[in-house]
Amino acid sequence: MKPLLETIDTRFGTASKHAFSRGNTLPYTGVPFGMNYFVPQTSDQEGAWFFDPHLPIFQGIRLTHQPSPWIGDYSWLLLTPVTGQLGGDSLFHRQSSYDIDKTSFQPHYLKIFSLRYQIESQLTPTCYGASIRLEQKQGKVLSLYLHAADELTLEQLDKRTLSLRQEGKTETIKNPLLLFTALQMNTDILAVSQEGGDWRIDLTDSHAEIQLATSFISPSQALLNLPQKDFDSCKASAKADWENLLHRFDIMDTGEADRTFFDHCLYRLFLFPQTFYEVDESGQAIHMDLATGIVKPGVLFSNNGFWDTFRTTFPLFALIIPEHYHHFLEGFLNSYRDTGFLPKWLAPDERGMMPGTLLDGIIADSACKDMAPDLEKELLQAMLETGTKSDPLGINGRHGLAQYQELGYLSTDHHESVSHTLDYAYSDFCIASCAEKLGQNDIAETYRTSSQNYRHLFDAETGYMRARDSQGNFRPDFSPHSWGRDYAECSAIQATLGVFHDIPGLIQLMGGKEAFSHYLLKACQDASLFETTGYGYEIHEMSEMAAAPFGQLAISNQPSFHISYLFRYSNYPDYTALLIKTLRQKAFHPSWKAYPGDEDNGSLSAWYIWSALGFYPTCPGKPSYDLGIPLFDHLRIYLAKENKWLDIHAEQNHSHFNFVKECRLDQTPVSSIQHQDLLKAEQLTFTLGWLPSHS
Repeated sequence: MKPLLETIDTRFGTASKHAFSRGNTLPYTGVPFGMNYFVPQTSDQEGAWFFDPHLPIFQGIRLTHQPSPWIGDYSWLLLTPVTGQLGGDSLFHRQSSYDIDKTSFQPHYLKIFSLRYQIESQLTPTCYGASIRLEQKQGKVLSLYLHAADELTLEQLDKRTLSLRQEGKTETIKNPLLLFTALQMNTDILAVSQEGGDWRIDLTDSHAEIQLATSFISPSQALLNLPQKDFDSCKASAKADWENLLHRFDIMDTGEADRTFFDHCLYRLFLFPQTFYEVDESGQAIHMDLATGIVKPGVLFSNNGFWDTFRTTFPLFALIIPEHYHHFLEGFLNSYRDTGFLPKWLAPDERGMMPGTLLDGIIADSACKDMAPDLEKELLQAMLETGTKSDPLGINGRHGLAQYQELGYLSTDHHESVSHTLDYAYSDFCIASCAEKLGQNDIAETYRTSSQNYRHLFDAETGYMRARDSQGNFRPDFSPHSWGRDYAECSAIQATLGVFHDIPGLIQLMGGKEAFSHYLLKACQDASLFETTGYGYEIHEMSEMAAAPFGQLAISNQPSFHISYLFRYSNYPDYTALLIKTLRQKAFHPSWKAYPGDEDNGSLSAWYIWSALGFYPTCPGKPSYDLGIPLFDHLRIYLAKENKWLDIHAEQNHSHFNFVKECRLDQTPVSSIQHQDLLKAEQLTFTLGWLPSHS
């Protein structure tokens, strides 16, 4: 059997386009949560889709910070190895073909062979850069082109060292975004010349090893960040970093395709958020406060959209990498200290995208699982301030705050008003939970009351959450299949179920368990219809739902992530297992077309991992899991907080056994699992069956 890292093909999910996603991923080579990732660029004509797994063209290795094509890249740098003089100074004149089947795309190692120049390029990453090995197979002298979107200046420090400076812009702040890059060769530099806005570095040998490091702080910090090891030692370190996290799961099963895809999902899980802090000469963490341009103490992280990741990614971090989880919370707290607001979508500064302030869900989940008790008081303060302070720029905090405080909902005057209102009500639940834990009962009671604000939008006549105007009138001409306008990336069908924190209350609103069960059945049995009214055109999430035979269960996007597990609260709890197993088998594939939709910052991979384990955090902020159905006969999870292993067994795990007859935590039958009970347990055992149970 191949070593684990060699079984992971980072190209899974990259066969995507603007109009249709199979992951919308890039084949990142890097270390877990590193500052930079590295990707072969195949085209400069497709914008954020600069890598196509089917296109055998190599324009260079791109140092990238792109968390999603919908966010785009920033502070990127393209390095293109060549030989000889070229016929022009564009990327088109520099590009080469490469053999797709003879290229290594691994988390810790990239190898690509340029057929035109006969140059083998190898790269292995570090937290702040990479070690690069170039070899021209015919003994010709190497040259290297440097190309960036931003203005790129270069200073040669000595005969083997270069210092680069890029000045870019961020989405929301006035200060320029500066990236400093240090390049150190193991061979002398013959000449440095500028061609247009690009730079050409001529070396003196056909072999070269280049150490690269970046800094968002200063040129001297970039030099400090340079790898202090040779290529092979850097590769061994990167391998060890990945294996430390990937080996927190031990699969005893022999199903190769399932193992391969599970391991790929783990790789995706450990990419984001990315490091945005550095370590100074005294070993202290420091970061650039982008808003002020001042270097401040402490850790910082970037490239994460919490609307995507609060649901699945961070609850999984809480279970398997608690030491990183605490570190992330420290970084998000520093974002609050720097700006006065908790972040919503960082890349690298606040983008202000998507509804809600859903870092609240991560904080509440942390509190109920005792992940960072030393930070809880200030995190509560940060949630309260973020939830009650308006941002004049309309980027940070809660949009439409004054109206939400007055009416208890956002009206049709505001874009995606239903989704915002439901997310604010959930955040109010999160604040109430954290306040209650800290004994701040008045605050807890106030926010517990406002967590019921979702009720303002329920229309008993149609049975859906609907937008109201400021006078309380529902928007006319309603269609449950209409996407957008009042709903974020979904229709009323999915949005109505977005009441994670009070499922019993939602069931009561709908008219009881029978009506709720009927709603779920209808959503899954319905045709995959959609209307473009709110957007005026077909967005890719609509296309992906329509292409999959799962009715209105749009597993391609976050609003549907929990829907399969809601059957656990219905008259048909066995249907959860059937749906989960079907989705695992039909919606995910160990190929370049890996995912049913966007794999946003690890969130869809985390959904798959949870659904392979057999349980799921339906409501982050509550220390409980709803049962699903496990994938493997036997899997072990390393619980770092407890320094022990948990064994998960699936008895009678036949391909046609789609239901769970019984689940036991150690020897106790369970219908759901508490987080603390899971940490204490030795074994979780599922017995599968061919037919559903009858109550």
